[in-house]
This record gives sequence, structure tokens and C-alpha cells, in this order.
Amino acid sequence: MKYYIQRQLNEYGPYTLADLQRYVAQGSILLTDLTRSEGMTEWTPVSQVMGNIPIPVPVQAGQIPGGTGYGGSGTVYDGSSPAYGAQAVSSFANTPVPADLHWALVLLITVVTCGLFGWAWLFVEAAYVRKIRPSSHGLLFSVFGFGVWLIGACINGYNRATHGTASPNWFFSIVAFALVIVALFQMKSDLEDYYDSEEPIHLQLNGVMTFFFGTLYFQHHFSRIAQWKKSGFLQPQN
Repeated sequence: MKYYIQRQLNEYGPYTLADLQRYVAQGSILLTDLTRSEGMTEWTPVSQVMGNIPIPVPVQAGQIPGGTGYGGSGTVYDGSSPAYGAQAVSSFANTPVPADLHWALVLLITVVTCGLFGWAWLFVEAAYVRKIRPSSHGLLFSVFGFGVWLIGACINGYNRATHGTASPNWFFSIVAFALVIVALFQMKSDLEDYYDSEEPIHLQLNGVMTFFFGTLYFQHHFSRIAQWKKSGFLQPQN
């Protein structure tokens, strides 16, 4: 049987009973949190579901000795990274928070602005990566890519104004695309490194998704991270 958890009007899950036991032991789920099974319509406290079921107390690499609590704001994680579950979001209160804008909205504005917002948002994301990883070159490659693309656009505009037609300048387009891809994979590497060490949520980014969807894919995860820092819950990584 699968269970869902509700806190602050947000719903998480589904989780197995074993998951609930583990998360309660970690302090990630509180006994006062609300839960319901797939066959239930009413929410009930976790304590009623757990009943007299013994709760294991695992020793985890990332757990603070003594099991200090959250004061009511735990972190629900998907269990794929056992060293993370017991870490409180308050431990990272002074760290930068990424922009929380839904990826679909980023896509919509990018289409409406004929791609210009996409460039701007790439700079926003690259700047955030540079903030958490000052050695990152993602922003630099992004700026170079935009510069090359802009040169190509200006040449096309000049040809249209002087000759009445503008043939696509594939050289500048290909170079700009290559620089953007380098920027995206530099950012991917920096994000995985940072979120595996400094804020160990063990973020894993797919290379294919990075190549084809770039800023939209990153923004999906940035929104997850931003919501985690606001609510104390980290939604499972898709």
C-alpha cells in the first residue's frame, strides 16, 4: 500500500510503509504530519498509521549525531540518497536561492519574445551557478554564445537592408550553438558538484535532457530547490 504526505497544503509521495518508517526515524517526516493511503479519502496523522509498528533508527553518513530535529520543518526526499535525508534545510539558510519560475512560463515568454528571453534566462541561471561555484565558466560561454549569435543576426540584418534579402549565416549559428552547449554542460557539472558536496541533495542531471532542453530542464530543478528552501520539503527528482 502506498501513502501520501501532506504538509503546508503541499502533497508528497507516494511512499511505502517502510519509507514512512525510515523518514520518521530520520526526522524527515513528523508523526504530526498528515497522511492518507491510496484507498483513503481523509487525511490522518502519521502517528495513527504507524501505530505500534517499531520504527528503525538507521545510522546515516549525513545524519547529525544525536538526531537533532527540525522544529517542524523536515525534508522529504525520495530515498535514493540515504546520506541526505536527515539534513535540515535550515543548515543552508544563508546559501543562495535559485529563481523560482516554472519552466513552462519560461518557455512561454521565450516563444513570445522570439527567443530573447531564453538568452536572458540562460544568463540568469549561469549567474546563479557562478554565485554558488565562482570558478564556473558557464556564464562566460553563454555571453560568448550570445555575442556570436548577435553578430550573425546583425550581418543578416545588414544583408536584408542592402540586398533586400538575408541568407542565413550558418557559421555564426553553429558556433553560437556550440558555445551554448559547452555552457550548459559546464553548468551541469558545477551544479552536480555543488549539490553533492556543499548542499548534498545529490542532484543528478541527465545529459540528454541538458542537451535538448537546457535552461528549461535546469529551471525544473531550480524550482524544486527553491521550494525546498521555502517549505523544507524536497520533491523527488524525476
